Amino acid sequence: MTGNMLSINKTTLVAEAQKNELNSIIGLIKRSQLSYGGLFAFSGANTMYRKAAVIDVGGWQAEQPTEDIAISWDMQTAGWQAYFAPHIRFFMDVPETLPELVKQRRRWTSGGIYVLLTKSFSILRHPIKHFSMVPIIIDYGLSIIWSLFYWMSMVTFVVLQMGYLINHDWHRLLSNLSFSGIFITIEILVGLIQLVQASYFNDGGRSLKYIAFAPWYILIYWMVNTYTVAVEIVPTIRQIIRGKDAGVWKSPKRSTELTGKPEGKDSNE
Repeated sequence: MTGNMLSINKTTLVAEAQKNELNSIIGLIKRSQLSYGGLFAFSGANTMYRKAAVIDVGGWQAEQPTEDIAISWDMQTAGWQAYFAPHIRFFMDVPETLPELVKQRRRWTSGGIYVLLTKSFSILRHPIKHFSMVPIIIDYGLSIIWSLFYWMSMVTFVVLQMGYLINHDWHRLLSNLSFSGIFITIEILVGLIQLVQASYFNDGGRSLKYIAFAPWYILIYWMVNTYTVAVEIVPTIRQIIRGKDAGVWKSPKRSTELTGKPEGKDSNE
């Protein structure tokens, strides 16, 4: 049983923008995944596990970058049912700066890729038996492909625009910028509709008070996600091939607003 993860700190724009994700989008994603019977991941800090289920799958795997994703796949593949309880809420301290957010999401992305490449093949050998996990594999696999395609397209776009600028081809330059503006506008509108729906389903619309931070979340957050895929896919594949332990990581800096202690001070002082 996995619950609802919410952010508690709101000291920076980065922290505020994550409220749109945790207060609404994550809940909508988990609901949609459960519509076909499975969950991609449990909330690491807000999940109750049956002791029998943990023992059945051999416990947590310390070599995994994200052991909560790994054990969720193991349990569901072994036949245990996962549930999402949005009314069970837990407030977490989220990263407050963009570098810390990127560092956190790089680990999450590495963990997702690690699980996908080490566990999906055994599931796909018996797709009927593990039907609830098949859409999750397809969805995450396509998201990785899309992320890589996004950056290839972005590089191509920038190179073409620079070429048009050097050659004074103003017509193509302005046409491409116009189409990009239209695309971004559509993306923001669709994202806002999604956020409103997610907020309504998750908390009755209470999180809509953070809607002012939605454009930053919609534009920048997804670029962060696609960036982490681009930079983590090769190192993660190397870790898997070499059999290297990928479970060592350093937690992002905590909010001084919540701890009341200056950065760098030991929590036991």
